[in-house]
Amino acid sequence: MPLRPSLVAGAWAAVLAVVCTPSQALPRYELFDLGALTGQGAFALRINDAGQVLGQGGGYGTFLYTPGSGLADVSVLAGRPADSSFTGYGLNNLGQVVGWSGQDDRSFIYRPGQPLEYLPAGYSAYTLNNAGQYIGYRPGDDSGFYRHTPGVGYERMPVSAVVTNLLNDRGQVAGLSEDLSTTQAVRSDGQTAQSLGDLGGEYSWAHGINNAGDVVGNARTADGLSHAFLYTDASGMVDLDTRGLGHPAFSNATAINDHGLIGGEFTDGASRYRAFVSDGASGLVDLNSLIDPALAEHWLITGVDDINNRGQIIGTGLFDGQQRSFILSMIAAPVPEPQVWLMLLVGLPLLRRVVGQRALVNDSGANVDAVAT
Repeated sequence: MPLRPSLVAGAWAAVLAVVCTPSQALPRYELFDLGALTGQGAFALRINDAGQVLGQGGGYGTFLYTPGSGLADVSVLAGRPADSSFTGYGLNNLGQVVGWSGQDDRSFIYRPGQPLEYLPAGYSAYTLNNAGQYIGYRPGDDSGFYRHTPGVGYERMPVSAVVTNLLNDRGQVAGLSEDLSTTQAVRSDGQTAQSLGDLGGEYSWAHGINNAGDVVGNARTADGLSHAFLYTDASGMVDLDTRGLGHPAFSNATAINDHGLIGGEFTDGASRYRAFVSDGASGLVDLNSLIDPALAEHWLITGVDDINNRGQIIGTGLFDGQQRSFILSMIAAPVPEPQVWLMLLVGLPLLRRVVGQRALVNDSGANVDAVAT
């Protein structure tokens, strides 16, 4: 019996949908236990695109983990004796670190192979980008948050609140408005502070920014919940938490890379903290579901601290009930979600039937066009 044109078109549509629709699935990860190297009490802060990790604790003031080389005390790398008061805050792709030396009561910049640089007394530095800019706080008559640019110097920024890891390579800073009565997340290029809005409640707070200027954080909703958000120039502020849970559910986006991969933390209905990742379109995906189930028997991943542009994630969790830090690296490409497999199962057999029918018509010498009549 000839196949109807609508059936043929449907078969092609099902298969083309598989080819043309990007999968929203997320990759699986292998877990590297930083705690096995640093011991208990250590935690990771930043990861750069070379896979270097800046962290604190575990018998170190501040440590730098380099793949293939292992751990090193940043104070020792800087040519100083091991110093537990040597505290790093920011790391860039060049392996440069900004932080605070309690022994010297000064902020510092560590650049590999160069003498340690100290900032003016009273000045602090929280993070630095790949262009060598850094941000922090300065005292005095014009006290406030500043951005320092090589060759330009210090520029006061129209933002408030502590801003850590909120400086991108374009020099944009995310933070809070100086008008603390509004308590809204803002983004600034140094001249003005652009409000990023809210989710219907009385506050929003920025926690991460990428080189496109996309900002993530958390904001109060109209019903009083605190939800993770993504802000982009194209879409404005979008609620990432689509779970539909009431109190005491909570979520907060803490990091975003240049490919739009977002990480953070959420609580379930029982107020248990768990880490999530999101592509900005598919809601919150529990990171614990993306690691080897054998590991998940021992690990509970509870938070994300940073994500690099290779998709590596650092954060904290509980290993057999003890707090540990980790690095997650992708081990597999995304696989189609169940609805994509369903389209394959429906579309491909139907298309095979179309091809078989056309072959029979050709072999019998009939007009091929008759299939569509």
